[in-house]
Amino acid sequence: MAKADCPQLTHGIAMKPNHVSIVVVAYNIARELPRTLLSLATPYQQGVTTDDYEIIVVDNGSSPAVRGSLVAEYGPNFRLLRIDDASPSPVAAVNRGIQEAKGDKIGVMIDGARIVTPGLVHFARIGLDMAPMAVVAAPGWYLGSDIQANAPANGYTKAIEDSLLQSILWPEDGYRLFEIGTMDESSVDPWFSPIHEANVLFMSREGWQAIDGMDERFSCPGGGLVNLDTLERAMKLSQAQLILTLGEATFHQLHGGVSTNASVERQRKNWIVWKAERDALRGTGEFTFHTPSAFVGSLPSSLLPHLARATIANPFRVAPATAAGFRAQLKPPEERVPTNRTAATLVELAKGQFQSGHYQTAADILRMASTHAPAELAASRLLSSAGILARHNPVRNAAYFTGIGDAYFAIGDNETAEVQYRKALDLNPDTVGAHVGLANTRMSGPFYYDWLERLYSELEPAVVVEIGVCDGVSLSKIKAPALAIGIDPNPRATVALSTETHIFPETSDAFFDRGGADVLLAGRPVGVGFIDGLHTFDQALRDFANLEHYCDIGSVLLVHDTVPLDDTTQKVPPTTQFHTGDVWKMVPALKALRTDLDVFTIATPWTGLTVVSGFGKRRYDPSWIVQAEERFANMEFTEIAANLGEALCLVANEWEPVFARLRTNLVDKGRRQPQSEQLAVAKSDAKEATMGGFLHQYFLNNNGKEIYKWLHYFEVYERHFERFRDRRPVVVEVGVYKGGSLEMWRAYFGEGARIIGIDIDPACKAHESQGVEVFVGSQDDTQLLDRIVEKYGPIDIVIDDGSHMMDHVIATFEHLYHHVQPNGVYFVEDTHTSYWEDYGGGLRKPGSFMEFAKGKLDEINAHHARGALPANAFTHATDSICVYDSIVVFEKRPQGKRQSLMTGQG
Repeated sequence: MAKADCPQLTHGIAMKPNHVSIVVVAYNIARELPRTLLSLATPYQQGVTTDDYEIIVVDNGSSPAVRGSLVAEYGPNFRLLRIDDASPSPVAAVNRGIQEAKGDKIGVMIDGARIVTPGLVHFARIGLDMAPMAVVAAPGWYLGSDIQANAPANGYTKAIEDSLLQSILWPEDGYRLFEIGTMDESSVDPWFSPIHEANVLFMSREGWQAIDGMDERFSCPGGGLVNLDTLERAMKLSQAQLILTLGEATFHQLHGGVSTNASVERQRKNWIVWKAERDALRGTGEFTFHTPSAFVGSLPSSLLPHLARATIANPFRVAPATAAGFRAQLKPPEERVPTNRTAATLVELAKGQFQSGHYQTAADILRMASTHAPAELAASRLLSSAGILARHNPVRNAAYFTGIGDAYFAIGDNETAEVQYRKALDLNPDTVGAHVGLANTRMSGPFYYDWLERLYSELEPAVVVEIGVCDGVSLSKIKAPALAIGIDPNPRATVALSTETHIFPETSDAFFDRGGADVLLAGRPVGVGFIDGLHTFDQALRDFANLEHYCDIGSVLLVHDTVPLDDTTQKVPPTTQFHTGDVWKMVPALKALRTDLDVFTIATPWTGLTVVSGFGKRRYDPSWIVQAEERFANMEFTEIAANLGEALCLVANEWEPVFARLRTNLVDKGRRQPQSEQLAVAKSDAKEATMGGFLHQYFLNNNGKEIYKWLHYFEVYERHFERFRDRRPVVVEVGVYKGGSLEMWRAYFGEGARIIGIDIDPACKAHESQGVEVFVGSQDDTQLLDRIVEKYGPIDIVIDDGSHMMDHVIATFEHLYHHVQPNGVYFVEDTHTSYWEDYGGGLRKPGSFMEFAKGKLDEINAHHARGALPANAFTHATDSICVYDSIVVFEKRPQGKRQSLMTGQG
């Protein structure tokens, strides 16, 4: 600013050396000011006496005015200045306070509604001596778990804020403010990111004089962007260094201020005005962010959880712990479940979104929860963490709107949920979660898996044939003593099956054409047939006809996915992942051409289940199939969309009406024949699909990508890997080959498993799929291995089926073994190559892997070597080494203290 416009900052007042003057501006904050002043007084302020500092309260035209007696209550070092002709901007009030300051060190708090922590004055004094032109700032926080632009709209009030302070017994321990606050927009994770504003700023008197105080041309109410401008001008001073307090901060109280307490929409409008004012004074351009040169102070324990979270994840994507070679997983903070059921439901959903890294979604769901239980969520660390991580990169993509839709659906607001799901599909028409959400808003009640389980229980079928096995969940609903037959060209059964089950990895057409059912059924009827295969009308027709051939009067056929969500998701071929195909055409075809059958569709999520009974009333005649194809193959979904209920014979998703109808059709029709008579099953070449033999059966029935293994390996795999099933393990396989084993591991270990392949062939990247990632490079490339560990963290299982070169196998083991977590497994296969010279091996040849493994046998027993072989990290971490033909398995489990005992009588 021009010299003529500068305030005169000195009035000949005698300056006190090493004395701090703090200017606090007040305007209509009668509730908040006493707390601010108490937090600036001794003995709350630690490490200083009243002789070390002064507080100058400048009343910028409050009505009623701030009382001098109030200010005086806090100590002899407190005094009050009043400005009767105050302007809406507090800038002149700040400069007036600076003019009256006696200290050689001056701090400014332009908003007097901020409670400070107990070491602020002490560490500000120290910080100002750390550099010739030190600029000391303290991070800004809000009271409450959300920024105060959002919080009031979600139920946060002054009364709740008062209760928060009472809950930590403030002012007994001022550092507990970190337990009930969240960082404001200016100070997000300031340990790892620059700042552009300080809500309390300290400089030497010379520094304030050098920038001529605050620029009084910032005339907007609240000062506009003067705080940002002041810090920017201060940092342009010669030798200026920004010093940030490490464990001190200011906490903004709710008071309806023009800036911090304005709504998000109001803040956007304010910013336009404020930015225009600033640009008129300084020229267009963005503000500079300033990185601290040093930190001053100590770290209170109440701040540690925030620092720990920031080291793992922050909105600036700086992750010091990860960068340093460590790996930590960010989990939702533990906190009390709200007593309000709606809020509790939303909090649980938010935890899942947080765990998945969808921080904006989690934050906004928690804000929804706050509207139902504002007091209980006012200090939510989960909301604070999610809100912080969502800043600077707010993501509102299809996944976001799907998550918000799920939240509204969970609390029964289907109408708003549908709006959110539609927004998701507008952004990405192939959003599976949004399609599922829409399906749930349309149909409620028991899921179709529940219906299968209940139907099998009620009908007691001796034989169930399922077309379309997929992951085996529906097949698992069949209970003993029923015989289960599954048909699928690519079965991926990943769950425990509950009865004698035969799975045939082929198409249903091939199975029936070769008479596969004849051998197994041995003349018995199909009790229940379940069609859930290719999701096309023509295939469903053929499957229906093939199954009907084995039906009698007590049989029931079920057809899944007969109620499409919309026209898009029923198209053939499919254009979306969520699709029913045009199987729905089966219902009008059966209604028109098979009047002898009883046909109805249960409105069960997600896409209906059609039930057909009444077989055996006429001689089996498949000729109707041709008519059905001719009449219904080209039928458009739009022809029935307006009247789905009638067209698809929909009935309510309720147990009793359905079973009453089935009882009427099936009573005394032979479906309750003694199971012992029904189960004299003819021998078959098919293998029984059970948990224990899953990998062996998968391998034998594999018609997907090629897998090359010795048969005796599978028993060893299941012996050591069984405990990891359905536990979301991290599995690293060295050697991808044709990709078949990666798919086998994914199927075996279940949903959530993370399968990582390593291979030197770039073509192996083609074998990546959901839950499977391939890294290209040599297995002895330590940087490659470190990247895998950095991304996926501790490993549960390593399977070395790579080059089998001795130096490679040993190098990989030496680098990866200590990254296998306790209770993990390191599995080296094809160790017969240790005896082959072309792999660097040979019988008892030094440097071969088998000789290396023999050395590990000594290490695991080092405690007994009487000093000849010191115990090492491998000794302490390893429980056992298992040696098989061509396999060595290391079971990593801390040994613990070994004890020998003598029992019995001498």
